[in-house]
Amino acid sequence: MTERTVLYVLLLLCLTAGVSAQEKKKDDIVFSADSMSGTAGKKNASAVLKGNAKVTIGNLVVESDSMEISGEDYRYVNASGEVKGEDSEKGFSFTASTMNYDREKEVSVFRGPLAFNDSENGVEISAGMLTYDRQTETIFIQVDVVLKKDDMVCTSAFALYRRNQSLLELSGIPYVTNDGNEFKADRIFVDLDTERITLDGAVSGNIKEGEKKEATAETEKQPESGEETAAQSETGGEEE
Repeated sequence: MTERTVLYVLLLLCLTAGVSAQEKKKDDIVFSADSMSGTAGKKNASAVLKGNAKVTIGNLVVESDSMEISGEDYRYVNASGEVKGEDSEKGFSFTASTMNYDREKEVSVFRGPLAFNDSENGVEISAGMLTYDRQTETIFIQVDVVLKKDDMVCTSAFALYRRNQSLLELSGIPYVTNDGNEFKADRIFVDLDTERITLDGAVSGNIKEGEKKEATAETEKQPESGEETAAQSETGGEEE
């Protein structure tokens, strides 16, 4: 592909994305890379960026070794190879092996090993896979989950983290330590703001004498209609 053709495709990509943003109120896509190839069109557009690829979508910035933008109105952004980025509006940054982003649903799927730093809430997450819904501010995490906040460390196979409420649900051999206290159960619920810990099923633990932090072992309340639990999410964690 000649330099002139590349520039022509680039121009069509920017113009099409701009019109789409105005019609559907999506954020514009701004990008750069060492090289680019692809086709332009409203319904089947695609562009492959290679070498220091960088895409900016509103307040979301993603960088990687290579990236593909495809679908109607460039709906899908797929990044691979040393992926990193941040969302300045939502207050988080990340690193991962791959990232798949759906601009229409505003859902990101990170595969790892990955790290997700929720600087707004002081929470650090590492795992094998993480699905983030930007609209609902819910994060489903799976595979070797480790979540840290201050002196609290939570580990499990699956976790559901509601950022706006600072609520965490752990399942799959969950284990929580906090200031030397240890908690185990079938499921563990944590309020990350108050550090209240609720245990459900096969409860065990070790609490330091004189410890003032609150931990309860009680029967889990059924989630309200429309709410999703980590257990319910285990079979539907992957979103493409």
